Amino acid sequence: MKYLKFYTHMVLLQFVFVFACQAQQQNQLTTKEKDAGWHLLFDGRTFDGWKMLNGSGWIIKDGALTAVSSPAHTQSDIITTDQFEDFELVFEFKVYKNTNSGVKYLVTNDFPQQRGAFLGLEYQILDEANFVYPERGNLRTTASLYDLIPANPVKQVLLKERWNTAKIQVKGKLIRHWLNGKQVVSYDRSTAAFAQLVRDSKYKELSNFGQVKKGRFLLQNEGSPVSFRNIKVRQIN
Repeated sequence: MKYLKFYTHMVLLQFVFVFACQAQQQNQLTTKEKDAGWHLLFDGRTFDGWKMLNGSGWIIKDGALTAVSSPAHTQSDIITTDQFEDFELVFEFKVYKNTNSGVKYLVTNDFPQQRGAFLGLEYQILDEANFVYPERGNLRTTASLYDLIPANPVKQVLLKERWNTAKIQVKGKLIRHWLNGKQVVSYDRSTAAFAQLVRDSKYKELSNFGQVKKGRFLLQNEGSPVSFRNIKVRQIN
């Protein structure tokens, strides 16, 4: 009996140790990842490599980049200082009650119709149980290409108030979204079908929308909480 208690105690200690080690490895790259060309975009401690467009709206807590909610739902986005072309972006995110956010990619601010506004293609992040869009809601579910292509509902599995893993791959004109290991969106932005989707969307007035080769990443804060960590990118050929 004493041996069983001792064995159980040792197993528990090992579990705690492993869990602690895993927690300490957040926002870090393994040797294998570095060799594969991955680069961290968020170190878990500072805003290095990022710029808050409204001068505020984000905090760093417990190794996560978290949007500060505001009663007025003031837009306070944060954007990378670097631009990226042909890449894989991987990140973890956590959804809370009423979260309405997204990760924009290939973001620029030189559209003639809205010069100065940072706009791009968007990986939607949403608390679908509590936040309901009054229009085009089927095109604005989590992991969808916002307002253009819905995520595959059969494969879409979102964990509420737990960490989810997302991936965005841009390889020339072919773009894909993943959610928790499942590919949920795939499209070719060079096709006539994609051009028609843009003409039918809120982006219809923007010339050449979704066609730039290089742009920034933007995390949305629309006044509701959302958290990000383990944000990493690598260039693909």
